[in-house]
Amino acid sequence: MLNLVNKQYACLSKALFAMCSAGIISSSAHALEVNSGQFIQTVYPEALEASSTFIVNDFFDDTALSSRLRNDLIEDTILGPAPLNTNTFVYNVHDTDFVVGHPGRVPGINSFPSQFQFSVDNVLSHASSGRLGLGGVMRFNLPPRPDGTPRYFILGDWTIEYNTSRMQDYNFDDNLNKPIRPADYQVSGWFLRNHIDFPTVAFDIVNSTTFNNSDSFYLSGELAWSHEMTRAFFPETELYRSVSKFALCAQDDDALADQTVEQIPCVFPNISLNGNSGEVNISAPETINIAVDLGVASTEQYAQADYFVAFVYQGTLYWLNADFQWTTEQAAAYQGALIDFRNIALPSPAHIIDSLPSGVSIPFYFGVDTNQNGQFDAPYRYASASLLVD
Repeated sequence: MLNLVNKQYACLSKALFAMCSAGIISSSAHALEVNSGQFIQTVYPEALEASSTFIVNDFFDDTALSSRLRNDLIEDTILGPAPLNTNTFVYNVHDTDFVVGHPGRVPGINSFPSQFQFSVDNVLSHASSGRLGLGGVMRFNLPPRPDGTPRYFILGDWTIEYNTSRMQDYNFDDNLNKPIRPADYQVSGWFLRNHIDFPTVAFDIVNSTTFNNSDSFYLSGELAWSHEMTRAFFPETELYRSVSKFALCAQDDDALADQTVEQIPCVFPNISLNGNSGEVNISAPETINIAVDLGVASTEQYAQADYFVAFVYQGTLYWLNADFQWTTEQAAAYQGALIDFRNIALPSPAHIIDSLPSGVSIPFYFGVDTNQNGQFDAPYRYASASLLVD
């Protein structure tokens, strides 16, 4: 990052991105491989019941599954009985060498290891040929039979996969009079395939957001009934009905361990200039719009955090302070818990940058740490974007 800032001010910015040596983040030229992470699902109970009559009755994570037979998933109680006191459920992302430990369940049919590679600058570089294996099974109540006998439905042993064909137009139930345009529903190409009892795509991921860094990637969105599930179980009106939201962190543990400064796992700051990340070209007198996002996909509670925003112009480091004003005094823009958010607009620095001279490169930074002391210190995460003036 600091190749964009001269050495004098790189050293001066010890509190923000103190990287006077070669750079703090090891960027890997080879593909990264997912071997850990978390998938955090939050169910919309009202939408789920209205759509399907399903009510979450219990949830079995990897630990609970390891000692149970298939029939135990119907009979045993972990969190129940319904209604549960939580709508949020956490699945482990399996390692590449995961071996199913469930007695009476078949390796490679029910639970899967992860086989997913990605590059630092492109999560989708190998996505169509990979999959993420998740550990967890959810049990649902169904309306009882006429004689009062309880009924249950279970889904889980998920794989998360990606295929562009999920975004292609089709006819519902092969009926030419029922054309479906997935783009109208913000279908992303990502989907969840169920492997408990019957293998089928149960959910398409809609309204998705993806961030990535040098050791992991973040995916969030909503889980919407797929056309496979809708055709099999529900009225056509339930197609792409969102019944949960989620946040996923998929991590390469070796790449994280290789970092030269301690990083916060599964936290993803992002900064955009005029709606774009990375290197952004601009022509004077075009307006500069700055926005930041933060993806948090961790059950770890980071309650005491610093948020920093800064840019360098003509050799001077400017910070955004708690009053949302740009200053040359080191300052945190906000202090508090790390939370997942999108598209927070920040004040334009136009009054500082002024005429936008041609050929200038202006780096902007957004970073967070977990030591609420007004200093940018490890462990942390940051993102950068550069304004290139034509």
